[in-house]
Amino acid sequence: MEPGLSTSVAQRPQWTIDLRLERLLGQDVRVAAESFFPIRWNGEVLPLAIAVRDLILPDNTQPGQLPVFFEGRLRRFERRIGVVFVTLEAPTAPRSTEGMVFLRGTAAVLLKGPAVVQLAVPFRVERVPADDANYREDLRFPTAQFWLPFTGRTSK
Repeated sequence: MEPGLSTSVAQRPQWTIDLRLERLLGQDVRVAAESFFPIRWNGEVLPLAIAVRDLILPDNTQPGQLPVFFEGRLRRFERRIGVVFVTLEAPTAPRSTEGMVFLRGTAAVLLKGPAVVQLAVPFRVERVPADDANYREDLRFPTAQFWLPFTGRTSK
């Protein structure tokens, strides 16, 4: 070995998306998708990616230019140069919302894991509220993520 050369392995710098995804591991998340690999019931990941623009929805429509989001429990993620993949399991809380929705006042398509999803650029990843009331409010309002319902009233 030549003098002055280090034997340590070069560490790959962490991006903001890495830190965000690390904090969300094991939680239900919503991610904006560019493409995805479906996962079969037996855990097998299908070998070919499906671009979200090529997706055929249950009502025989396609997303067109609408943003497509996947929801599910974040199991793992991998970042390559400029591309981030996340592995989503089925969401922990079953929800009835899927298909064409109005997400915060804008038409979008919402799908559920399991899937391996390539994130759309710019990367958009957010935690999904666990309780049903907060979930519905989160779909409707941009700041509803941490809405707390106050059911009791105090009197003097």
